[in-house]
Amino acid sequence: MSHFSPAVVLLWAIISALVSGILIHLHLWKFDRFASLGWKSNSSRTGGFKRLMTYSYLCSVPLLLFYSITFAIIKYNEGYFLLPSASSPISPNGTTATNTTVVPLPYQLWGNQARSWILALYIAFSVSWALEVVSHLEELNFWLFLMSPSAPRSWFRSVYFFTWITGSIAAIVGLPVTAVVTRHDPTKSEAWIFFVGSVSSFIITVVSLRVLWLFPRFIQLLRKQGADPETIVRLTTYNQLNNVRVLFRFLFVVPLLILAIDGIRPTAYHTVNEDGFATDFLAMVAGIGCIVQSGLTLLVFFPRSI
Repeated sequence: MSHFSPAVVLLWAIISALVSGILIHLHLWKFDRFASLGWKSNSSRTGGFKRLMTYSYLCSVPLLLFYSITFAIIKYNEGYFLLPSASSPISPNGTTATNTTVVPLPYQLWGNQARSWILALYIAFSVSWALEVVSHLEELNFWLFLMSPSAPRSWFRSVYFFTWITGSIAAIVGLPVTAVVTRHDPTKSEAWIFFVGSVSSFIITVVSLRVLWLFPRFIQLLRKQGADPETIVRLTTYNQLNNVRVLFRFLFVVPLLILAIDGIRPTAYHTVNEDGFATDFLAMVAGIGCIVQSGLTLLVFFPRSI
């Protein structure tokens, strides 16, 4: 977020705080007074799937909150910069009139203390995104496993489990390594983190469309097999929420992918990232998509009652 406007970074901080509040107050506290965080309790009641989802989100959301709030403080402390226009008109008296544009202060002009935070913040953001990829990839592969008639009876021996393990390792290693390797240029580093993260999330979201397509048939099959009404209601509610959630996952990923593709281009001028309106608009849409899909994920996997 080194080139985003302070208002955009503040929006990300606010929505991150909202997601954190939903996670801590409405679910971890009101649901069972933090009992779900206990390893034995969680294991005996909900199994490893929900336990991993709980721990992943418990780590991911605070990291995003730390990243966005710290960047917001830095951006507002550093302020703005008057950038002279490249083409200045000639005034009637023959002198050159100076046009200036107000832009967020470039990171190159930040104080040493502010610049020293950049790498740590990018690593925190990349780890947060990697944990979200782990959660979404597990969810995707688990549903594909359940709906596959040819899958083995054991989840741990299926190709879907090994796909999840492989993808999770790639995400947990790849995103932070991207932040470290590209640290010499914070703007490029941000673009590459956005690119690696958004491509990963985009692929997962596109494949999730198959789950949306197959899920109604899956519910019908369970109904014919005599599943109890409560299970059918829960799965139907999940399907309805998941349709909306996938839409907002696209709204989160696609804007960041656009910014990333423009940012990593080997050109001197970056059409999207050097347009203040386009950059702020895409970043705001991504932030809104992020909070809605995260909130729906909490409703899907940590429902208090249905």
